[in-house]
Formats: sequence, structure tokens, C-alpha cells
Amino acid sequence: MGRLVYNCVLSLGGLLALPFIGLALLIRPRYRLGLSQRLSRLPPSIAQRLGSRAVVWLHAPSVGESLATRPFLRGLKAQFPDVAVVLSVLTPTAYRAATDRLPEADAVIYFPLDHPLCVRRVLGQIRPSVFFFTETELWPNCLSILHRHGVPTVLVSGRFSARAAHRYGLLRPVFEPVLRSLSLCCMQTQADAERVIAAGVPRERVVVTGNFKVDGSVESDDRGKAILEELGLTGRPILIAASTHRGEEEILLDGYRRLRTHLPTLLLLLAPRYPQRFDEVETLLKKSGVGYAKRSQPSGDPAIGVFLLDSLGELASFYSAAAVVFVGGSLVKGPGGHSVIEPALARVPVLFGPHTRNFVSVVEALKHTGGGREVTDAGSLAHHALPLLSDLSLSRQVGRRAYAAIRQEHGAVERTLRVLRQRRLGPRAG
Repeated sequence: MGRLVYNCVLSLGGLLALPFIGLALLIRPRYRLGLSQRLSRLPPSIAQRLGSRAVVWLHAPSVGESLATRPFLRGLKAQFPDVAVVLSVLTPTAYRAATDRLPEADAVIYFPLDHPLCVRRVLGQIRPSVFFFTETELWPNCLSILHRHGVPTVLVSGRFSARAAHRYGLLRPVFEPVLRSLSLCCMQTQADAERVIAAGVPRERVVVTGNFKVDGSVESDDRGKAILEELGLTGRPILIAASTHRGEEEILLDGYRRLRTHLPTLLLLLAPRYPQRFDEVETLLKKSGVGYAKRSQPSGDPAIGVFLLDSLGELASFYSAAAVVFVGGSLVKGPGGHSVIEPALARVPVLFGPHTRNFVSVVEALKHTGGGREVTDAGSLAHHALPLLSDLSLSRQVGRRAYAAIRQEHGAVERTLRVLRQRRLGPRAG
């Protein structure tokens, strides 16, 4: 009954929204990207690539989730060399990243609309023998139809936060039958496991295997450090503010001013999360009166206080130059925090705000080892950063603890593959 109501609302809502959808598609070309695939029209080349091989369908919605699955895809290919992998994503950015950087996927597609007609059509075209999905991607029609067709449905690197538990609890008649039908849930933490069990998954189908993002992260190079050396910006304490969001830069600049009263040569490397905010953050820097340069127009003045990283794909290469890194998306509610893994792998102490639901297990490990510390405002940021910026030997010591915490979390992919072997939930011939 719950799913019937869900489908009625989905269909009726879609009909009522058609004029607005049409207008959005007309004025926003990016909304048209992948539209035919979302409506279940896959290119003929997909079937040609898959051939008659057994097919694994893996759904990882965003850029971070899809790239984090690469070690898992490699493991599947090593264990089942004849398998074909279809990777589905939700966003155009994730689609581009997957096609460019995940050669292990035999085909990349947009995830279909969660309507029975679309799901059945895609299912008939790719004929998967097992369906894997990451994080908390619970699509009622897709999972229910796969279950009815006898296709095992397996959650890998699964998260089930208190927020998700509350949200799904409000729609319990829709989601509880779906959760009960899942073949296996490989969760990131014990807390995730307990919440998904409370939501309806049988306890015997839930195991804790860890977070794929730890296995998928690699230690970065030192290109960023070389860039700073060329600009004469090394030889001074460096604080990196990584992947910041609106509302965080003001706090960080306040913390920077407090720190600079003790450390006049302090350099803040500021890296906003989204390129569309580069100009906004530069305007903020101009209003603040602090001397700054930016990556796109480097300054030869070594006395600048802030270096704005207005480029893509370079952030991790700067980590090794820092005495401490603050990871953004965590001082403000909403984003859930960005990856603390890369700075820790660079053996640098990590600071983060209280909102880190995307990396719960890793953050807890960093806190436990002393490699990472939580801050809440400019004052606590300055309090925790000052000793690390003032004493390079202390920074290195804490950085080694951060590195150890990440290495300790490594192995989620192998634990997941082991459980799949034990429960015989790998790909099989159709």
C-alpha cells in the first residue's frame, strides 16, 4: 500500500510539474544532460559493450561516491574477471568524472527516474545479476522491482545517519518493506548498522565493513608545495582552509586575524569548495583589507596574508606544505563535512567543525588518536591551531597520529568482498 501511494504521488506530481519541468529544461541546458537515459532510453552501445557477460550494476550518485568505488570495482574485476560493470550516477559532474576516471566501469549511465516504467525498461536492457548501491541511496521502485526479479540488492559502504533514520521513519510504510527486502547491508560504522536495523533490515543481513572513501584515497604529490616555493611563500607557518562553504570564510578570516597577532608571518591558503564562489570569496577578501594573491594571478609579494586557491584539482597537492589543515563544510549545517582523509594521509593535523556526518568513522578515529580536533568558532580554531603553527615538531607528531588513524581505517573493500564471497552474493551468469 505504501508503495502504491508513493507511485500515485510520483505520477500525479510529475504531471502537475510538467509545465515547470519544460520551462526549466528550456532555460537551463544542463538539466537536459542525460535526460533520455533518465527516461530509460539507453544508447545501443551499452548493450554492445555488455555482450553476454554477467552484469554487475553499481549505483554511486555523486563524484565523491563514484570515485570512492574504484578499489571496489578493481576487486570485483580481479575476483570475477569476466564480469561487466554498469555504473550509474545522478549528476552530470559525476557522469563526466566516472567516464574519464573509472576505466573499470564497462558502461556509465544516468540513474533512471524511480518510476516503475523507467526502472523496468532499464532492468530489461542491462539484466544485472546483482545490484550494489552506496551511502543511503534508497529508491523504492528500483529496489522493489530488482527484488521481485530475484536480483540481490546490496548496500556497500553504507551510511544511515540519525537524520536519515528520522527522514525515512516519517515515510515508514514506503521504506520499511524496501529495507526488509535488502539482501545485505555493509555499513561504515556500528552506529550506522544499529540505525538501519532499527529501520527494518534484519540483523543477520547487516555487517560493519567500513568506508570505501578511505581505501579510495591516495597520498598526494608535492606540486602545491613547489608552487608556493616559486612564489616565495614557504618558510612561514601555513594554515590551509579546504573546501569552504558560504558562512565559513568569515569565521576563518576572524580566526586568521587572531592567530596573526601571535604569528605575524602566518599564511592562510583559502580554497572554496565550488568554483562559482571564487569571485564571491575574493570580494570578501577585498572588504576584509587583508593582503592576498590568487592562484590564477599569483603575486610576487611574499608579504601577502592570504593565498586564494581559485583552481580545480590542485588542493591536495598543497597539504604537505601546511602545519595544519581545516576541512570545510563542517562549521555550517547542511554539507556534512568534506574529506578529512587526504590531509591526514599527507601527515598533517586536521581540524573540522561539528557537522561531519559524511565522515563519521574517520572523524572519530582522528579524534581518538589525537590526529584531529573539532572546532566550533574562530576562537576555538585559533586555540587549537596556534600550538601546531608555532611548533613544527608538534605539528609533525600530531600529523603522524592523523596518518595512523587513516591507515587503521583502511581495508573496507577487502572486508566487503570477503562478506560477499561468504554469502555468495557476487555476480553470476544470467
